[in-house]
Amino acid sequence: MTEARSLHRRLGLATLLMVGSALLSRVIGFVREAVIAAQQGATGATDAYFAAFTLPDLLSYFLAGGTLSITFIPLFSRHLTAGDEEGGWRLFSTVATGVGLLVAAAVVLGELFAPWLVPLLNPGFGPEQLALCVELTRIVLPAMLCFTLGGLLQATLLSRERFAHVAAIPIVYNVMIILGGVVLGPWLGVAGFAWGALAGAVVGPLLIPLVAAWPHLRYRPRLELRSAGFQTYLKLALPLMLGVSLVSVDEWLLRWFGSYLDAGTVTHLNNARRLMLVPFAIIGQAAGQAALPFLSRLWNEGRVEEMAETLTRSLANTLFFALIASLGLGVLAEPVVFVAYQRGLFTPEDARETAAILAVLCAAIAAWSVQSVAARGFYARQNTLEPMLIGTGVVVLAAPLYGWLGELGGVVGLAWASVAGITLNAAVTVLVFRVRHAPVRLGALAASGGRALLAGGAGAAAAWGLLRWGGAGWAPLLQLGLGGVVFGGVALGVAGAHRAPGRAAGVRRLRRRG
Repeated sequence: MTEARSLHRRLGLATLLMVGSALLSRVIGFVREAVIAAQQGATGATDAYFAAFTLPDLLSYFLAGGTLSITFIPLFSRHLTAGDEEGGWRLFSTVATGVGLLVAAAVVLGELFAPWLVPLLNPGFGPEQLALCVELTRIVLPAMLCFTLGGLLQATLLSRERFAHVAAIPIVYNVMIILGGVVLGPWLGVAGFAWGALAGAVVGPLLIPLVAAWPHLRYRPRLELRSAGFQTYLKLALPLMLGVSLVSVDEWLLRWFGSYLDAGTVTHLNNARRLMLVPFAIIGQAAGQAALPFLSRLWNEGRVEEMAETLTRSLANTLFFALIASLGLGVLAEPVVFVAYQRGLFTPEDARETAAILAVLCAAIAAWSVQSVAARGFYARQNTLEPMLIGTGVVVLAAPLYGWLGELGGVVGLAWASVAGITLNAAVTVLVFRVRHAPVRLGALAASGGRALLAGGAGAAAAWGLLRWGGAGWAPLLQLGLGGVVFGGVALGVAGAHRAPGRAAGVRRLRRRG
């Protein structure tokens, strides 16, 4: 087996592992959201719970550069490629010490100033909601430190192409949130889930990678802030810290403008968005997470053409499956929401409102997925400046759209603003990478998208006809089951034995090089 074929085989296996992890994590996430909905309903208290994560997310984004593994994997991988593992751990020690101290200070300040910061982030909340949101924010804030240090540890594992432990982290995190709500909820209300989230951050994102990396771990407290390695890290991290991206800001904007609407709106938006992000996590996020170590390795080894072909194949396959998933989830939005959430205090009216939002948000699944993979092309080249500039520019253009469409169309208008913003972000990211860095084959992406629309559109039409003319009175679970079978059967039948466009040609080219 040639080296190129071996690499793509490992990439495929890594992607499958991350897909399995994302799928299981999202299934458990369904259980988590269902428990919250059944136990707490869609109220001002649940709005406060979901909003409590905004301040920690913001601080983590601006202080730790968002996802630490994005910036650290290419640097650690470069040391491994050069045979300088000691240098990699020296850089790890410096970054972990410096960023860890910064985040720890932010946690302390956040705890102190939460009563003043939370109202700024949720201007539409009343006094009782704000008081509860402050309490919950103070509970979950320390989790920032776990995610920060754990993110660096995960980066060292991914650089070694060790995916199994990383795959387990989100599963454990979600299970702990559920346990917190089930065990503590009867006494603490929605705060039980917040304590579960904090415990999950300790056990999942921090302890799991710590145990996995322990045999190789060579951490020593260091504050070599002027070292060449740390300066390189800052050059990569600062654009992510100082800039903004709609990938993160979208959720904050939805919460901000949603707080001005009726009580329960933030919860409806959150629940719909979580459902929409399930196929994104399974397809786009998993593909991006698996691809980055391999793209980084190809770039560090100077195999630029092979890197471009690998990225093209990943994008084409991701777009194909993401478009089919968006059409399937869109046509089955109402039974999906009813099955996932409608029980206990979460009423049928809540479910219908959530389903209307989900049907719109599904239009953005392909864009979310493509964005996740395309951005890794930049990060693998140790280039975070251009994605930051693209993301910041899109946020500047899109933010007024959230306000305008939210005022015009209420919560559904906010959903359409989200779709428009992330679609623009994904398109510009792909085009800029193609023009400035490597020949991503747009023909392959167009062919993949066309075949997905044909197959998914046929499946969606068949499922819609079944539910519209035969299953209007069926129970939601039966609608979901039969509708899903019809959609999947027709879509697979139309797609046939489809292989991602350009894959065969790409394989032939790589074999010739190998």
